[in-house]
Amino acid sequence: MSDYVEPADDLGEAWLRTLELVHARGGRRVNVLTTISDPLTPEDPAVRAAIDALLVPGPHKSGTIHSVQTVASTIFPQDLYQAPPVAWDPALPDEQKQRLDEAADDLYAAYGGMLPLLCTADGNSRGTYFGRMVSWPGKEAGGYNQLADRVKYLRNERSAGRRTHNLSDIAVGGEAEPPEELREDHPSALHDAGVQVYAPTDRRQRGFPCLVHIDLTLLDGRLSMLAVYRHQYLVTKAYGNLVGLARLLAFLAQQTGFEVGELAVQATMADTQQGDFGGRKGIKALIDSARGKGG
Repeated sequence: MSDYVEPADDLGEAWLRTLELVHARGGRRVNVLTTISDPLTPEDPAVRAAIDALLVPGPHKSGTIHSVQTVASTIFPQDLYQAPPVAWDPALPDEQKQRLDEAADDLYAAYGGMLPLLCTADGNSRGTYFGRMVSWPGKEAGGYNQLADRVKYLRNERSAGRRTHNLSDIAVGGEAEPPEELREDHPSALHDAGVQVYAPTDRRQRGFPCLVHIDLTLLDGRLSMLAVYRHQYLVTKAYGNLVGLARLLAFLAQQTGFEVGELAVQATMADTQQGDFGGRKGIKALIDSARGKGG
């Protein structure tokens, strides 16, 4: 049965409400929708401290544990983006537009240069999420840059004064790159694509990629995002995923000049991982710590 988590203003509260709901209903639920009304609202320090304290990087029976920051960087490597102090606008002086373009280009180039090494890391043999977004299929530089195309299209919408548009999606089992003639002759066709992170060759039942699609929608000048996960690990991955998605949305909003809208995550399977973290008592202890009830 599907579950709807009451929307929260910040990502920490959204994560905690999701964990509480799934825990209360047995530890695993299907089609769980989590919504963050304002992804740029600062995180609750108590919630972040609770998950950080549990996720000590290193070997674990659930697999290798990564920090929230490391997980977030698989979706958006914040340290590689030197954000200018302005958002894109058609009326910006050319010099400021150039600074925004250079910041994005530097991000893409820096990550592209790291991709071959990143793909040698444990679990990255099929590429990385951000690699698939900026250089499809995500194993080396020079591939199709989905984010650059989305930024270009959204800027054109902003310049034309259009503030509402459903950017739709693309088939999660298809190819990310549209035919070259389509891109050249019909650039408006790009608006019918979300961000592709799932390849038709991805046939593993678990593991990468759990994130299969990112959809972008523009409504009343606000850019919103929906991410679809086939399996959302609520302890080891979900918090970092939310951080990374919020940073990705902020990047797209700055680069296009639209306001940040809401961030939603649809998990076809949401899992508290209670078998790996002390059973139901262990998950309850994590929830109590995040709520400030720990002893």
